[in-house]
Amino acid sequence: MVATRRTRHPKGSSGSPEEAAAADPSLVTGPSSSKDAQSGPISSRPKRRSRPSVEEITGFAPIPEALRPNLDILFVGINPGIVSGQKQLHFGNPQNFFWKGLFQSGLIPEQIQPEQGHLLFDRWNMSIVNLVQRTTASTSDLSRKEMRDAVPELCRKISANPPRIVCFVGKGIYEVYSAQTNFALGLQQQRLAFAGGSAAQLRSGRTLSVSGSVALPKSPICSTAAYQNSEKLMYFKQLKYIRDCCCNGNAAEEPIIDHSVLDAIGPRTRSQYFPADTK
Repeated sequence: MVATRRTRHPKGSSGSPEEAAAADPSLVTGPSSSKDAQSGPISSRPKRRSRPSVEEITGFAPIPEALRPNLDILFVGINPGIVSGQKQLHFGNPQNFFWKGLFQSGLIPEQIQPEQGHLLFDRWNMSIVNLVQRTTASTSDLSRKEMRDAVPELCRKISANPPRIVCFVGKGIYEVYSAQTNFALGLQQQRLAFAGGSAAQLRSGRTLSVSGSVALPKSPICSTAAYQNSEKLMYFKQLKYIRDCCCNGNAAEEPIIDHSVLDAIGPRTRSQYFPADTK
């Protein structure tokens, strides 16, 4: 005689597995339904924020600007992107290399986030303005005419609060400002007065053009991807050296800049406007 093990079923069950499961759902070991099987695990990833509408972007206020005479460096951006416009911060994306470049080059003593951008003005005698105040999803949304029309106001700001150095964050901005296309990034010899504006010629310092940040909606370095962060850092290091040269002496005197030092920082960055023997 063969002994068999009798399976106990919940009270009221007729004994079949299906009926037992119906009587006590806890006995079910697999998916309770095909719907549950298809749904899968619930994702814990946060939902991506919806992109602002064109109407919302148009309604963004201009980003506040802080100016005073004799700033060591006045940075000029092209216009706010969506993140900057939403946050009301210059270079508002924390991934923007601008903030890393400032710290890694030694221009500022600590790494800061866009929300701390006011420290440039409060502690380190620098500030940021935009050529165009209007927020856009991409710099390609700006027409050349709109940028040119904004230059006289930029000239007014600079002449009313002359800094030691004007640093254009992006080659395209300097092209519009100077009405030139044949120049190299880096230190520029020419002091400019925009032909269509009323601003006086800049007498307090040189104008600079350095590479922009690829974190912006469209890279302001003529949409080229050739400039890696290591190359951009060379421009920031050049800027740090030039800042030191301009700020160590008398503000009324012409700063003495050793171009061999600029070449050592980055050989491809020397402006064509400076002859090799110029000091």
